[in-house]
Amino acid sequence: MSDIEHAGPRDWALLLFLAAMWGTAFLFIEFTLESLPPAALSFSRLTIAAVCVTAFAHLRGHRLPPLSDPRWLYFAFLGFFGNALPFFLIPLGQTQLPSALAGILLAIMPLSTVALAHFFANERMTAWKLAGFAVGFAGAVILIGPAALAGLGGPTFLAQLAILGAALSYALNAIMTRRTPRTDPAVLASGALICSSLWGAPFGIWQLAVNDLPATASGWGSLIWLALGPTALATVLYVGLIARAGAGFMSLVNYLVPIVALFTGLAFGEAIGWNAYLGLFIILAGIAIARRQIPRPPL
Repeated sequence: MSDIEHAGPRDWALLLFLAAMWGTAFLFIEFTLESLPPAALSFSRLTIAAVCVTAFAHLRGHRLPPLSDPRWLYFAFLGFFGNALPFFLIPLGQTQLPSALAGILLAIMPLSTVALAHFFANERMTAWKLAGFAVGFAGAVILIGPAALAGLGGPTFLAQLAILGAALSYALNAIMTRRTPRTDPAVLASGALICSSLWGAPFGIWQLAVNDLPATASGWGSLIWLALGPTALATVLYVGLIARAGAGFMSLVNYLVPIVALFTGLAFGEAIGWNAYLGLFIILAGIAIARRQIPRPPL
């Protein structure tokens, strides 16, 4: 029985809840940027989340390993590529991009994981995976715009590259997570978040010190929600759902998040061009093709 067939109503409810939190996070990032620049936003969000998740782990009886434990090297890697870097690049890109477009661009992450896994995780690039990657890349080209790619121009091209850089960072994180020594999920999440906060501290604290943006209620309220909801709570639910329903079921969120981001942006009046709809459809088709399994002969 597959992960999807095994999943129950509670699993589907949690999956939809996670997709809603992650898909709407792009809009809350946009609100937070009214009061905080990107590095300050990332550092504040990660620090609050690290405190919450570590406290949760301790309440459940889990303890972080000593600093001499080599797993801290993995925590540092995961904290950088899984949180610190993308949590900076996404707000950086959103200083010029609408939240819906940022969410759609990030949908290229599963395809980046497929490509990197061929080189770093001993997962062969099958014909279906290669076809899915090619289709997804075509969707990204349509989304960004062939003219921008050809001339490396356009007012938002670098912002779009920042979001794609975040997608690649998440993909590297997914590969390394598979190679991390066996660790309790709560401890792994705590260690990675603590390291991500430390990674972002120098630039983040400096931006907080020199920040002259107005302290709006929507900006700071959105920051608190980003830290507690899509970061801390989502991390706990994410690891729990994988344990309950499996990684295959959890991967369905890759289809849902960009769709939620798109319709959330539209609901708040963001202008989205035809290429965003077409690009989203083609990227999701590429993910579906790449995940296609070659049927095994009966034993």
